[in-house]
Amino acid sequence: KTMKPIIGDFIHSITFNGHIESNTMVTVLPLVSGILKEVYVAPGQQVKKDQVIAKIDAERYELQLQQAKSAWLNAKSTYERVAQLFAAQATSQQNYEQAKAQYDAYSSQYDLARLQLEYTAVKSPMDGVVLAKHLTEGSLAAPERPLVTIGDIDNLIVKVRIPEKYYELFTGKAKTPKIYITRNDSEQYACSIQSVSPYISAETKNFEVTVNIEDKQKILRPGMFVKIIIELERIPQSYMLPVSALAGNNRVWFVKDGKAYSEIIDLVYYSDDFFVIPSEWRDRECVVEGAAFLREGSPVKLP
Repeated sequence: KTMKPIIGDFIHSITFNGHIESNTMVTVLPLVSGILKEVYVAPGQQVKKDQVIAKIDAERYELQLQQAKSAWLNAKSTYERVAQLFAAQATSQQNYEQAKAQYDAYSSQYDLARLQLEYTAVKSPMDGVVLAKHLTEGSLAAPERPLVTIGDIDNLIVKVRIPEKYYELFTGKAKTPKIYITRNDSEQYACSIQSVSPYISAETKNFEVTVNIEDKQKILRPGMFVKIIIELERIPQSYMLPVSALAGNNRVWFVKDGKAYSEIIDLVYYSDDFFVIPSEWRDRECVVEGAAFLREGSPVKLP
């Protein structure tokens, strides 16, 4: 089987698989324990910073606040009375310091009780969208149990682990490579480099590049699997052949006047699919299948 070289932009690229993440994504953890009475949000719902997204049963914390307030008021009254006596030199400094220390301790307990009661109203730490809901009403909420995950779907990224040999492309003075992603091998989405890790893993010999996704249609979502394509070089208007035309030792066979001939070419630009050949090959019938059966000068009959 033969074909003439095709002409077009030769693109040398490398492809990786990855998944989309939100650049800002937070898993919300309750700060106090208790029965989850209400969850006010669902996956896909927009939330604002400091919006109450869930309510933990507050009865226990209300009682603790009342106890702490009573103890604080009693300690405050004692401290104020002892302070007046101390100012009038009617009591010792030791009594004054003990009353003050007790007042400070109960003040801290009171503040803590108020804070814990406030924490029963779980608030969103950021503007975003609820990506996942981990607990439902009636569940036991605790600081170690995630409640919901919130992310910013307007700011999406992909983290790519790239072999060490390409490190200079991302950190040197050369032009930054073009990066884009595809999903289901269809639509392409342009990307820009957000950061390049200065660390190369000794185990995998890879370094991490974080890229921002420019999705103007807002179709992509965190968790989607995508192909990340990094364009290493582009040679415009080049003559190319598929790699199946390459025989051993970079030899390419062609048919001329009904006979087979071959030449060794210098592979300067090549990829997994195509390689660039000199422009003087543009009208040659190059062999892309069956080269193993050919000998130099052997007759060839084309269909």
